[in-house]
Amino acid sequence: MDNQIETLRHQLETYKNEVNAGELYQSLGPKLESLIKDVKTVPQTPVQLPDDDDGIRPLLLQLNDQIQNEALTELRDQDVISLLHHIGSPDPKIRDKGIYFLFNDLIQQHLLTNSQMTMMVRYLSSDSVLFGHILEPENDAVYQRSFAVLLLSVVIYADRVAYHFLDDELEAQVVDQFALYVLLERDTRGFVGQQGWAHAYTHIGNLLDELSERSRLTRADKLLLLALIIERYKQLDGALIFGEPQRLAGYFSRLTNKNQLYADYFLTQLKRWRQEMIIIQSAESEGVWNRVYNRGRLIEAMIIRHDFNDQIMDYLNSIIDFLA
Repeated sequence: MDNQIETLRHQLETYKNEVNAGELYQSLGPKLESLIKDVKTVPQTPVQLPDDDDGIRPLLLQLNDQIQNEALTELRDQDVISLLHHIGSPDPKIRDKGIYFLFNDLIQQHLLTNSQMTMMVRYLSSDSVLFGHILEPENDAVYQRSFAVLLLSVVIYADRVAYHFLDDELEAQVVDQFALYVLLERDTRGFVGQQGWAHAYTHIGNLLDELSERSRLTRADKLLLLALIIERYKQLDGALIFGEPQRLAGYFSRLTNKNQLYADYFLTQLKRWRQEMIIIQSAESEGVWNRVYNRGRLIEAMIIRHDFNDQIMDYLNSIIDFLA
């Protein structure tokens, strides 16, 4: 694992502890902003993609047929592992329409054991999966990272409503790993040619939403995740035009309506964000204008929802202009 990632992990852990101790609140945003700005890209290296000719297609056909015929009663651990090893496939028929859809069916029909669900969480939240090639320019490793986050949102939802297999330690591991992932992920691509959905920031919204529902997570943990996605979103140089702002607006709405703490923090950061926009617009570039219009699309998505508290809605309506 890159030394830079380890340094960022330790710094993020320090901030988390300070937030939980009540020692960090007002300056949390600026500290995270500085941390994100310090992330350095590294040269591109070859991405090791899964071998889609190793039998994964016949396995998908077999399992889907068994599910449709109600003939599947259990899954071998090795089959679960084989499916997980292919979530990074650049073929959307395998990655998205195949493995993701299949895991949804398996989980809904309770065909996975608690130990298999635990195995999935440990694999999906591992360093090699979540952070593979993440410091490099855009590359095909995004599919594994992004679909790991999407599947984590599904598995954690299943735990909350039915399975109840996550213990405190594993839940904390997911939160910590995901927080670091949000800090690091810069790939803003949505639908990518013949390879289908990358959609990292929609999937981030899915997992943020699910973690906001976890009763065992402290308010400080949820506040840290809120602060992280705001600061990461603000600094994305790529355009988010495939529904990501709408997805994140839903998360912001649900979280800020849960507790006034989140609403107050969110409103403060919205005001700070507008002040920052005035400054950065003087430095015209493609990245800067993408940031401006990413913010605009998010503001519009929140206004259209119209389900924030009165203070936030009043502020949103007061800043409508041709950029926002």
